[in-house]
Amino acid sequence: GYTVLGNPKALDPSQTQAPPQMTQEQITGMVEKLAEKVKANPDDLKGWLMLARSYKSLGRYDDAVQAFAKAEKAINENPDLLAAYAETIAMANGKGLQGKPAQLVEKALKIDPKHGHSLFLAGAAAMEAGDNKKGITYWEALLEQVEPGSEIDQMLRSGIDKMKASK
Repeated sequence: GYTVLGNPKALDPSQTQAPPQMTQEQITGMVEKLAEKVKANPDDLKGWLMLARSYKSLGRYDDAVQAFAKAEKAINENPDLLAAYAETIAMANGKGLQGKPAQLVEKALKIDPKHGHSLFLAGAAAMEAGDNKKGITYWEALLEQVEPGSEIDQMLRSGIDKMKASK
């Protein structure tokens, strides 16, 4: 009865083991293959986005910014992608969120005024610019979306308190 209704493979230890983890070399190789593929087909916006995200996760921020730029047409109406692009530029240039990152975040908030990632980045950009009042407004709006008492809630409240104290 078990062979008909059950799962005989579950009794075989080789069938129940998790597949081996991919090595960093394998991941890098896959990303390089993707890079070659999109360079051969420069109109593949989804491919450029996938490459941008891959580079970002590997910490290759300059490469990620270039890949995001190739897919800018696909990014313009998507707050998630606009925020990711803004964050990646800031990480690549090491100069914070001023300039293009702030513009991308503003664009994301025009599309979705309650977009969490964009509210967070907008608050950080305002704080960097010394506009604590604006930063508090963004982060208080974000507080409504996070779980009370969570790590992000505590971090936002601490940041808001610091901005209020330095007014």
